[in-house]
Amino acid sequence: MARLSDLGVDFEHWCFACGRLNPAGMHLDFDVSRDRAETRYTGTQRHQGYDGTLHGGIVAALLDETMGWAIFHQGIWGVTAKLSVTYRRPVPVGEELRVTGEVVRDRGRAIELRGTVARASDGEALAEAEGLFLRMPDETRRRLERQYSSAADAFARVRAAVAAEEGMEHGRT
Repeated sequence: MARLSDLGVDFEHWCFACGRLNPAGMHLDFDVSRDRAETRYTGTQRHQGYDGTLHGGIVAALLDETMGWAIFHQGIWGVTAKLSVTYRRPVPVGEELRVTGEVVRDRGRAIELRGTVARASDGEALAEAEGLFLRMPDETRRRLERQYSSAADAFARVRAAVAAEEGMEHGRT
């Protein structure tokens, strides 16, 4: 998997989930491969609901952001149209979590994804999600590409790293 920050993806913005400028944010970084993204996160007290338990909205944000990066790192600018979260067990504060998102089906404008929040220590699924993301209209995408002007170069490096990794995997078989 390719680590986005190592490939020059700029996280110097205010996004609550991945932006470095947001002091209250989660400051996520992602490892990606084709149609997949993964991050690690340890919840803090400021993001809890009940004592010792991560707030359900934070859990949903982790899933939403990770599923979004499963398409965004490929240069697909999308927005969440629908997110359905199933909370399996309380998500503890202070324990490392492994969050994954992956494409299930690309239907053109609509992309179906699924995600999981699992305890990193034993892999137990604590929450799962199904999401529907829509590709942004061209005008909106172009405006955001201008705003985040370094994204195209960074995503080209990410695609090259993912392709190189896939080539090495296929070479082993």
